[in-house]
Amino acid sequence: MSQASRKTAQADESLYPRAHRLMRGMAWLYGGAVLVVLLWLALGFLPAATAPELRAMAREWIVGGLGAIVLPALLVAFTASLATLALTGARFRYSTAPDVPRAHTPTRWQYWSITNPGVAARQGQAVIVTTGAALAWVAERLLWPVDVAPSAQVVANVGAAFAFLLAFLSLVAERVVNEFPEPQLPEAPKVRRLLLFATLVLTAAACLEIARGAGVAWARWVAWLLICLPGLVALELALRALARMFLPPPRPADATAVTDSLLAALITGGPRAPGVLLKTHFGLDFSRSWALAFLSSAALPALFGTGLLCWGLTGVKLIDLGQRGVYERFGAPVGVLGPGLHLLLPWPFGRLRPVEFGTIHSAAIGVDEAESDQSMLADAEAPPPLSLNRLWETAHAGQAHYLVPSTGTGPQGFQSIATEISVLYRVGLTDNAALQSVYSIADPDSLIKEEAGRLVLRYFNSRTLETVIGARRENVAGALQRQLATNIDAHHAGLEIVSVLIEEIHPPAGAAAAYHAVQAAEINATASIFAEDARAKRTLGVAQQEAHQMTTSADAKAAEIRRLADAAAYRFSAERRAYAAGGKAFLLERYYGKFDAALSKVPVTIMDHRLSTAAGDGALIDLRSATPTVGAPPGREGAPAAAPTPAPAAGATPPRVP
Repeated sequence: MSQASRKTAQADESLYPRAHRLMRGMAWLYGGAVLVVLLWLALGFLPAATAPELRAMAREWIVGGLGAIVLPALLVAFTASLATLALTGARFRYSTAPDVPRAHTPTRWQYWSITNPGVAARQGQAVIVTTGAALAWVAERLLWPVDVAPSAQVVANVGAAFAFLLAFLSLVAERVVNEFPEPQLPEAPKVRRLLLFATLVLTAAACLEIARGAGVAWARWVAWLLICLPGLVALELALRALARMFLPPPRPADATAVTDSLLAALITGGPRAPGVLLKTHFGLDFSRSWALAFLSSAALPALFGTGLLCWGLTGVKLIDLGQRGVYERFGAPVGVLGPGLHLLLPWPFGRLRPVEFGTIHSAAIGVDEAESDQSMLADAEAPPPLSLNRLWETAHAGQAHYLVPSTGTGPQGFQSIATEISVLYRVGLTDNAALQSVYSIADPDSLIKEEAGRLVLRYFNSRTLETVIGARRENVAGALQRQLATNIDAHHAGLEIVSVLIEEIHPPAGAAAAYHAVQAAEINATASIFAEDARAKRTLGVAQQEAHQMTTSADAKAAEIRRLADAAAYRFSAERRAYAAGGKAFLLERYYGKFDAALSKVPVTIMDHRLSTAAGDGALIDLRSATPTVGAPPGREGAPAAAPTPAPAAGATPPRVP
């Protein structure tokens, strides 16, 4: 640059008013702060191996919510400074446009779009303020906190120190604007309130970051509220700027920037504060009320007392049923507290470190649990993924592969097996175990995996394939559990090995078919043995049943014959006694009885040789017969009487009845 051009630039610079130079400095200050914060946040996306400490601090701003508070607050202040800068520049160009030389006179389009304060107060404000509000909302959306766990105290303190530095710079800028005379810059009071709002938000963000590093759980609720405040102020400014588009353009002397925020005025105080509005609109001056004066004078002691009470309440701790706590007094552990409500020294003099009480964890040996879990995710109605296939011929997620010596592939050969082994562990139930788990180990899961992986590797490398496949998994798991418990106790980690689970030990893929055939043959042989045993027992049962039936049938037949013989002998004995008593009369009675019984159910034809015809030429057959009544003998009641038999002739022999 030549000397003449340098002098011209210095002369033009001196022509700009103080208000324009002030707002340009504010814009550079807050614009530079926004750029520095963006570069700081960009460090959080570096690879893990590149500057790990700086990356951890930047990641804390991203996941913890500090960036979502600081960046929108700086954007609000930068937007207000830039909007005011645009209007001060328009005022300067508009006031000096008629006096500049012809060569430097702006064109008609430049005159009506840039140098006219009325246009800058409408279109210019709408573009600048709306863009700034959109950027603030995008920053809040992208940087919304996702991690509610407390961060490392050192990282949180560094982030809080950076936020305090930005708040101090903003406070200096606010004090400079506050001392600037309002007649030279009409927007100065409103811009000052926006800068003060940004300063308060940055200070509160730094305090919340310190509380987050100390493990205060309720700090995240205040952080969420604090994140929304810059966005609400930016939204209000954007709505005011867009509303000006529907109004007629103001006169150049009355044009102002969009820097008036009701929410910022309520927070920082101003003409829109509730007390000022009541005094100006309703004539209510509460400053003369003794009650309000007393409350105003007692507000600070009450606030201090409330803060002191809240600080004292940090010593009241509630421990859940599944938790314990190691109580530290002035940094030294003094005991282990059980579940319940405890009254301790307030922070930072007393601190409670939570410890699990009986919670069982599972650690997979030899595999990455994150990859294993992702491969097994499936919807309820979806078909099962191939990773859930448990056949020997198919490898699936969650398997660990080991080399096992094998004599089948040569003197120094080996085979590969796949297995799934998991360890169930928990923090010991004693107080000493709780203390050891807090102060002796940082990552119990990694310790369990390393020790168990070393033991499992030693087990498979020291045994052949036949021994590994043929061993009982319960015995192997018990031996591994005892060895692992001994190794963990040597580290004084305070962990208790609950169980070692061996879900499967698969042979090599090439030998899977042979192992399947061997198992199938064993199953078939066992099934055949049980089938033959069942058939033998069934045949024995049938034979026993038939023998029992034949034996009982013979016994019944013999008893029946014996009873019949006894009955016959009894009747014979009775008849003998009757014969001895009655003689021939008994025999005749028996004869008639038998004869009567024999003729009771048959038709009878009576033939008499003594009857003859009238001519005397032969015998006469008497066909007069009648069917006797069933059950009644002939000649008795109920049967027709036989024809009278004539008396035999003299000298004739009577017929013999057989």
